[in-house]
Amino acid sequence: MRNESMHPEGELNSLKNKNKVKKYLRKFRMVIAAAIVMICLPMAFTSCQKDDGQTSTTAHLRYHFASQEEGRQLKMANTAYFDGLNQYDLDWKTWHSGATLAEYKAFAEEQIVGFTEEEKKIINSAMDFVESRCAELGIQLPLHDEIVFIKSNMADEGYAGGYTHKNEIYLDAYFLGLAVRASQGEFSDMDREYFLHFTHELVAHEIFHVLTRGDAQFRQRMYGLVGFTVMDHEVEFGPAVRGVLESNPDVERYDNWAEFTIGGVKRRCILTAVYTSSYAEAVAIDPEANFFNYTEGVLIPLDEPNTMIPIEQATDFYDIMGYNSNYLLAAEEYLADNFSYLVAYGLDGRYDFDRDQDCLVFIPYPTPQLISSIHNMLTQYYANK
Repeated sequence: MRNESMHPEGELNSLKNKNKVKKYLRKFRMVIAAAIVMICLPMAFTSCQKDDGQTSTTAHLRYHFASQEEGRQLKMANTAYFDGLNQYDLDWKTWHSGATLAEYKAFAEEQIVGFTEEEKKIINSAMDFVESRCAELGIQLPLHDEIVFIKSNMADEGYAGGYTHKNEIYLDAYFLGLAVRASQGEFSDMDREYFLHFTHELVAHEIFHVLTRGDAQFRQRMYGLVGFTVMDHEVEFGPAVRGVLESNPDVERYDNWAEFTIGGVKRRCILTAVYTSSYAEAVAIDPEANFFNYTEGVLIPLDEPNTMIPIEQATDFYDIMGYNSNYLLAAEEYLADNFSYLVAYGLDGRYDFDRDQDCLVFIPYPTPQLISSIHNMLTQYYANK
């Protein structure tokens, strides 16, 4: 799940004012890395435009766009996710206290809408880009199932930029609308390229979740790059953890651990996300509270599954995980970020905006060996033939 959008409903009409558009874009840039370094990269493949439900394809990636009806059916079929939601989840994801599962499901279903042809073109370009970059990197992604793109208004997932279930990739309607408008020349050239190429990074991030879900060996190999072992069973958390566990649709299984040094002792722990506040407590202070601002990563020891340890207490945490991304709510999300950096930017570093100068700056990867390890693993096991 990517939390780039973060758009409060009260801001949806701000695009009528050009200055507010610029203010929004700057705020948006602070949260994510832009990929404008690829401005001059030619597209190596061309996808066919298809109606909803029909398959588009690049050389290896198969996908189609769900209609509103299909998208809602697929969304509501994810019963395992619904059944795992706790009360904190229900309240945060429906934006009110005391929410029921039935209320959440109805609210979630309402978020699913259909794509416009212009939005499909944006996604087609992103898929072409991913395919062409994989060819340049000498890899072929182990995608066994056809991807289904689904468009959502995202209120049920904190206005995330995207998330996944199974082989389904849900993308934020608000961001897609901005990307289309940018592609039509409404914003500056820089903003146009920003939206175009951030879409590449976003789509690559979400594709990673589909890959790990659909290929157990790929998941094990990727997790091993940051010291995580995938078990053949899930951990049963204690009630204290279950009550505040943040349910992330991209993290389906709590079955992986890494060894961290805590209090001078090596301990096998799961890295996961928990809420730091209930919805009621948060909105009493901040009426526009979003759960992305009230979650944090913690370590859950395998031998104490009812205990939450702040990651700062693991003295070797960053030695194991690296520093390339601060999305440290699960091994799955951290690796998805690094994978998307490799695809969007390559092996040396990424580009981001300088907030003061309003320009692009090149940022070498703080942990370049992780990006290289991902590339080496992919070329070793999934090389283009």
